[in-house]
Amino acid sequence: MERVGRMALRAAGILGALLVWEVTGRVMGDALLAAPSLVLPEYWRLLREGRMLTELAGSLRQMLLGFALAFAVGTPLGIAMGRSRLCDAILHPWVSMFVVTSVAALVPLFIVVLGTGFWFRVAVVFVASVGYVMLTTYQGARGIEPRWIDVGRAFSAGRLQLFVKVMLPALYPFVITGARLGLVHAIRAMVVAEMFIIVGFGGLIYNTGLEISTAPELALLLTLMAVGVAANRLLRRAGRGLAPWYEERTLVP
Repeated sequence: MERVGRMALRAAGILGALLVWEVTGRVMGDALLAAPSLVLPEYWRLLREGRMLTELAGSLRQMLLGFALAFAVGTPLGIAMGRSRLCDAILHPWVSMFVVTSVAALVPLFIVVLGTGFWFRVAVVFVASVGYVMLTTYQGARGIEPRWIDVGRAFSAGRLQLFVKVMLPALYPFVITGARLGLVHAIRAMVVAEMFIIVGFGGLIYNTGLEISTAPELALLLTLMAVGVAANRLLRRAGRGLAPWYEERTLVP
C-alpha cells in the first residue's frame, strides 16, 4: 500500500510538472521553450527517421567502454586509498582535483593529444567518471569497522579470505553507489565530448539547438534523461540483488 502511495505521488508530481511546462511553453513560445504538445510530435518524427536511435546506440557503446574502464580502474584504486595511508596520500589530491575540474575544460586538451576519434570520447568519459567511482569506494573502504577484521583474524582467516569474506560484502553498497554516480557523469561527459566535435548523439543535440524551434532539442534531451534514469535503476536493482542491505547502508534512493 505504501508503495502504491509513493507511485501515485510521483505520478502526480510528473503530471504537475508537465502541466506547468505546457503553460509556460505556450506563454514563452517554442523558440524559447517548446511545450510538451509540440515536443511529442517531434519526438515521434525523430523516431521514424531512425537517426536518433542510431546515433544514441553508437554513442552509448563508446560511453560504456569508457565507464567500464573507469569502474575497473577506480574500484581497486579506491579500495587501496581507503586501506593504505600511502596510497591515500599519493592519489587523493589528484582525484580531488579531477573531480572538481569541469570535463568541458579538459576536452580541448584531449583533442590535441588524442584527436577526435573513438579513443578521444572514451578518454573523456573515463576521466569524468573514474574520480567518483574512486572516492565513493574510498569512503566505503575507510568505513569498514576494525572489529570485523579482528573477528576474521580470530578465526585464522588469511588476507585473501578477509578481503573476500569481510571486506567485499561491506564494500558492495559503496561499489554500486560509485557505479551509479560514475555512470551519471559518464553520460554527461559523452554528450559534452560529442558536442565539441559535432558527432554522435551530442552532435545531434548541437545541430537541433540551432533550429528555430526548441522542440527537437528537448525531444533529444528527454531521450537522454530516460536513458540515464533507466541505467540508474538497473544499477540500483543490481545493488539490491548483490547486497540486500545496500540502501540501508548508503541511504541512496
